[in-house]
Amino acid sequence: MYKLISAAALLAASGSVLAAPSYDFVQVSYVQTEFEDLKPFKLKGFEIKGSMELGRNFFVQANYFDTEDNISEFALDIERCEINFGYIQRISDVTSIDYQIGYGEIDILFDDSEQEFKDGTNYYTPQVNLRHHYSANIEVYAGLEWQLWDEGSDQKAYKLGGQYNWDNLAVGSQYTKFSDSEVFAVFVKYQF
Repeated sequence: MYKLISAAALLAASGSVLAAPSYDFVQVSYVQTEFEDLKPFKLKGFEIKGSMELGRNFFVQANYFDTEDNISEFALDIERCEINFGYIQRISDVTSIDYQIGYGEIDILFDDSEQEFKDGTNYYTPQVNLRHHYSANIEVYAGLEWQLWDEGSDQKAYKLGGQYNWDNLAVGSQYTKFSDSEVFAVFVKYQF
């Protein structure tokens, strides 16, 4: 009887199927941003991201990012929105590489209680990401991104993240290091 129960448990454990990374999702993140040149400011806010597969190997993704901080009479607010189109290269059932090309806009507002200073730029962004399901519930990923700004200095970034999945719901965190800033994020994601 013991051998039968052990065999059934082993068979059930090996039957847990690892799913391919999903590109159909809606994600809400709490983010904190720190800039190299603006050390006193620790901007906090949110990011909303959505992605949808277009057939088996293509997808579209959009995100909106808004952070702000106040120090005495000084306020700094940064908004960014971006849309990307991508191609999914499925390496295996649990690993994929995606290649994206996108267009974005970043707006910066600085207010010192006497006057406002607004700046911003548009940019194009190629990026590549590697996503892997380490287990049935754990996904890890890493990526490289370039932002080719119309005005100002171009940005390079790398990101590292992971998430824990329950059916269609996931929670996770991500670290992104840009040329002059870094972003820490914790998120909740619904995958459909």
